[in-house]
Amino acid sequence: MRKKLLGVAVCAAIFAGCSSSDDLTGNWSKSSDFNGIPCGGAVCFVIGDEAYVGTGSDENNEKCLTSFGKFSENSNGWGPRWKSGETDSKQSVGAVRPFPGIARQHAVAFAVGGKGYVGTGVDGNNKRLADFYEYNPADNTWKQIANFPSARMEAVAFAINDKGYVGTGYGYLEGDDKNTLNDFFRYNVDENKWDAISYSGGKVRGATAFVVDGKAHVCLGKNNRVPVKEHYAFDPVSEKWTKLRNLNDDDINSDGDILRYNAVSFVIGGKAYVATGLNQGWKRDVWEYDPKKDDWTERTGLENEISSRQNAIAFTIGNRAFMGTGTVQGSRLSDLWEYHPNQEKEEDDN
Repeated sequence: MRKKLLGVAVCAAIFAGCSSSDDLTGNWSKSSDFNGIPCGGAVCFVIGDEAYVGTGSDENNEKCLTSFGKFSENSNGWGPRWKSGETDSKQSVGAVRPFPGIARQHAVAFAVGGKGYVGTGVDGNNKRLADFYEYNPADNTWKQIANFPSARMEAVAFAINDKGYVGTGYGYLEGDDKNTLNDFFRYNVDENKWDAISYSGGKVRGATAFVVDGKAHVCLGKNNRVPVKEHYAFDPVSEKWTKLRNLNDDDINSDGDILRYNAVSFVIGGKAYVATGLNQGWKRDVWEYDPKKDDWTERTGLENEISSRQNAIAFTIGNRAFMGTGTVQGSRLSDLWEYHPNQEKEEDDN
């Protein structure tokens, strides 16, 4: 039996009380561990059949990072690492050149036109950042582009219709924009500038964004330590936002189990999925979003072998979805897991 909460609150309570992870659809299988320093608060972007993962912070949050790794779907594993202190001629073919900006965590990333973009975040001195960089995989180089309009961390980013968008987050610690933010900007690649666009949602940090069925979605996160229940969809043609049903509505999930912050999201098979994160404890449940119905269904949660976590990364290559790295109780993780939405849970595949 799936835990799908429909109709009235009484039905929601009955289903919530009698379902278990064993009743739900979805399976996690172990993939190749990230071959860099275990990290939390990293970013990732996908170009073709390769995912790039980098920045973040190391064990016990002692140091922010600039290194990047590359996961290939073809090899089902990670490519060689860049060797610190070695000249270019001594680097292995396929090693990703390190990020040239200040080491950071809680940045954002997106990919447009076969290039990756990384920026914002917070450095090891708790300074919010606004600088942005473009990565070109063709020649393995980075170049600085126009700064983001204001420094921040824990923002969200997405790419749709060959345009990149960044918004929300937590502003500069010592400035007037310290408060949680609700602005949004579109990056104009040809003119190398950021243009402000409207955003209908409230202030939020630690939210998540995903693109499914031709629209971008922003949901989850927190404001003033309160989980955000609103969910908005963005139409790239009209550049208008539509408010969808609240995530704790009676006919979705009146208990608010979906609500969380510092979570991950990914899209596979025309559906979006959210997992991990925090809200009055570690979140181990997984929820599937159907954009055609504006409806959420609970799926198999993190299996026993998978650590709870926040500030993880997730990405989709083709029809395969992955989740990994992150932070748990001060420790940093390097594991990577693949999610199979249509499989039944298997305990012996890890």
